[in-house]
Amino acid sequence: MESRRLLIVEDEAPVAQLLVSALRRLGYTVVGITDSAREGFRLAAAERPDLAVLDIELHGRTEGFDLARRLREELDIPSIFLTGRSDEQTLQQVRQAGSFGYLLKPFHPQELKACMELALQRHARESQLVRLEQALTAAVRCAADGVILAGPAGEVLYLNPAAERLTGWTVNAVRGQPLAAVFRTRDPEPESDTSFLHARAAGASPSPTPPAARETLLLTRHDQTVPVEVTEAPLEDDVHGRFGSVLVFRDITERKRYQNMLRESRQRLRALARNLETSREDERARIAREIHDELGQMLTKLKMDLAWLSRKAASIPDPACEAKLRETLELVDQTVQTVRRISSELRPGLLDTLGLAAALEWEAQQFQARTGISCKVRIHPRLPELDRTVATALFRIAQEALTNVARHAAASETELRLECDGSTLRLEIRDDGRGAAPEAFQRPSCFGLLGMRERAHALGGELFIESRPGQGTRILALVPVPPDTTGS
Repeated sequence: MESRRLLIVEDEAPVAQLLVSALRRLGYTVVGITDSAREGFRLAAAERPDLAVLDIELHGRTEGFDLARRLREELDIPSIFLTGRSDEQTLQQVRQAGSFGYLLKPFHPQELKACMELALQRHARESQLVRLEQALTAAVRCAADGVILAGPAGEVLYLNPAAERLTGWTVNAVRGQPLAAVFRTRDPEPESDTSFLHARAAGASPSPTPPAARETLLLTRHDQTVPVEVTEAPLEDDVHGRFGSVLVFRDITERKRYQNMLRESRQRLRALARNLETSREDERARIAREIHDELGQMLTKLKMDLAWLSRKAASIPDPACEAKLRETLELVDQTVQTVRRISSELRPGLLDTLGLAAALEWEAQQFQARTGISCKVRIHPRLPELDRTVATALFRIAQEALTNVARHAAASETELRLECDGSTLRLEIRDDGRGAAPEAFQRPSCFGLLGMRERAHALGGELFIESRPGQGTRILALVPVPPDTTGS
């Protein structure tokens, strides 16, 4: 390890030589010896020693104090004093000079070594803290976020340039002022106020969990409002407790603008989706009606004509002709059933004539017949009268949920429930299938689930999905009852 380099400023030659001899025996390197404060500063500037050993009185004048102060302030070189004075006034001057050590003459070499090592360690720690403070100060000054430091009583100690720009205050104008008077907020939500500032200022114990960043409106010096995101954290340690707090906040005007644009865009897209869904349901109803009425009537007439031909052909014995007529009648019957099925799938007539409850029971029967999966239906006996939009949305949610059960669940039993507590409709579809992890229902490709959620949202409701691997799946749609409905 490289030896420490020392400078000696001592006006008594025998003492200086004794110092040099002792220090060299202790393993130190002496880079300069002088009896003048002015020459000592010049040598220190040229040699940059690790430590200066100073006498207080140089040629009858207490120049050692000024030299120690200059060495520390201008060259960042620590010093210790060797002196024969120990009065209270001298000790006070030693403290004011910023010396790192004080030793009375005559001294013991080991005492001198201990004093110098302690001075060097203290200076190293203080230099490290100074560098760290300078780095932190530079980082805070360059930060785009506003930073306010407050003392233990909530008084403002520091504002960085970003905080000055956002609040409109300068640090010199508000230093010592209450934090709540500088960082004023106007919050639209009653529960989000500035009480936390007053609580901190009053010395209240901070929460074990630091508060999360929250949004508020900052009231500037000129009473203008700026939307900001703010976080406050206490400054404390285990020994001294709380000694201040730091407030960090940022301007989120642009973020709020983009959020509003995104919200408006989402609302427009949802309105478009609702309009498209309504148009699609109307088109389905029209096609179903035309298929049922026009195509069904033509098939019925065709069947009647075939029956007439069959009776006429009975008078002319021709087995091949009779067989062909029977096949044609059976084909017409199958076509009639197919037309009815397609018409019902497009738009169940029960939904418009008998209501949602009847349509759900019919859908459950069709599901059970088609898949072989048992489907229990439990419907509240006195449902309110629902308009076409609500009834259609709930029916489509149930239809999509049952379709997913048939495709993915591998279930043996399903239960469909529709209940009403007076203000909320609860549609629940539960199965005992294989289930899935929650993240499986968040995949972008789950368009059916997305459509179910959007249908519920369009009615002012919500859709919840609960599932665990091997424990089945539960889908719950909660939809508010329209205020103008009456019990049936």
